[in-house]
Amino acid sequence: MIRRFLAAVAWLLVRPGPARRPMVDDTIADIPACAPDPSPEQLAEIQDLCRQWLVMWCRYRREFAAFALFGHEPLIICDRNRQRLLYRCRAAELEQIGAPA
Repeated sequence: MIRRFLAAVAWLLVRPGPARRPMVDDTIADIPACAPDPSPEQLAEIQDLCRQWLVMWCRYRREFAAFALFGHEPLIICDRNRQRLLYRCRAAELEQIGAPA
């Protein structure tokens, strides 16, 4: 009787079972990591560098938006990268200065 019991236990341990899938798929690598929200100090620094613009962080779009406070036509620049946003704002200001009135 003990031999049968031990044989059954050994059979359960040795038998090939169905392939088990992990409960959580750890192989997912295609989900992009989103950048953290900028701090109020970082936004204040950007706003200080772009005095002719109203700069804000769009939480759902995960990017900066800059609204021009100059010119007759509305101008909005959106970018995720802080340095690129500053560059594009400066370029728009210089373009506006060079444009005939």
